[in-house]
Amino acid sequence: MNYPEFNIPAVRASQGGNMFYTAMCPVRLLPKLFPIGTEQTTSDIHQSFRSVNMARVREIAKDIVAHKGSFHLAAVTVAIEQRVRFEPYVSTRSKQPTAGELLIPLEARLTIIDGIHRIYGLQRSLKQCPSLADDSVAVLFHIDPDGTRRGQIFSDIKRYERSTAQSQRIGLDERDENAKLTREMIDFIPVFEHSIEMEKTAISNRSRKLFTLSALYQANKILLTDVKEAPYEERLRLAADFWNEVSKQIPGWKELVETERSPAEIRAAYVHCHAIGLASIARAGRTLLVQTPNRWKKQLAKLSTLDWSRSNTQLWEGRAMIGGKLSKSSSAVSRAGIVVKNHLGLALSPEESAIDI
Repeated sequence: MNYPEFNIPAVRASQGGNMFYTAMCPVRLLPKLFPIGTEQTTSDIHQSFRSVNMARVREIAKDIVAHKGSFHLAAVTVAIEQRVRFEPYVSTRSKQPTAGELLIPLEARLTIIDGIHRIYGLQRSLKQCPSLADDSVAVLFHIDPDGTRRGQIFSDIKRYERSTAQSQRIGLDERDENAKLTREMIDFIPVFEHSIEMEKTAISNRSRKLFTLSALYQANKILLTDVKEAPYEERLRLAADFWNEVSKQIPGWKELVETERSPAEIRAAYVHCHAIGLASIARAGRTLLVQTPNRWKKQLAKLSTLDWSRSNTQLWEGRAMIGGKLSKSSSAVSRAGIVVKNHLGLALSPEESAIDI
């Protein structure tokens, strides 16, 4: 029996003894091939291995629309649970990559193995920006007529997957102004110049680095929250001035520049060089810049008398540390920030005042 089909240009090749197809799928076809359910909260049970996180979909769509002339998306992987036909443009040996037309039955079930958030994000962005209709996304089609291989396909393609370290992404991102600002700011601050881990999000005990780029990036996001609309150069100058002043007041940072003390020793001994320390300083800095814009440097001098020692469990346990280990939770950042703000004599926000530390 002949079934109605739709065709799409594709390249056929062999991998692991099975034929698969690579096609460029126009964005305008995605709503027809992968319709979003009426609830728009989860995908059909047969459409993907994953439930859909709509917050992630919205984030992807927002980024695509904002950079519609220069965005990049990885290929998605789809299993076709029915037999297909392939008509090569030129006759060639079966295992050689061959261009042609992939003919897929209209009633075929298409299961998204990898990339459902990209597909839904493109569909959402298409509603906001119809000009994206002629853009394309690369799709890898695997044929699985009886539905027995899709689980193994998913397992295989995810087996060696490793997420990119945030520091590495920040180090390469040219669109994110805070990432660019953080990279440029490093050159203006002696203590940062040779002590930032630019790729990894964790620093080994043997490393000569003191801070991670991702921790400094997050601290800058906090520090500059209230001046996001200010010109870029003004924000860069403000951030550089602030962290330069901080570096003059914190003994451990001065030691790194003025002595031969090991960064590993400093990290092991103090809270201030870890992500939660930078974030707590930034929280206090944000308030300083708002409450005392003309004398924040003078008030920041009190940082030199704050005991940042990890051994000072009376001060940091239950705040920056839980059970003797540094925490990265949002509540810990808030509590550590309150410690710094109290030491600097800054007024707390109503939300901070409600937190019992």
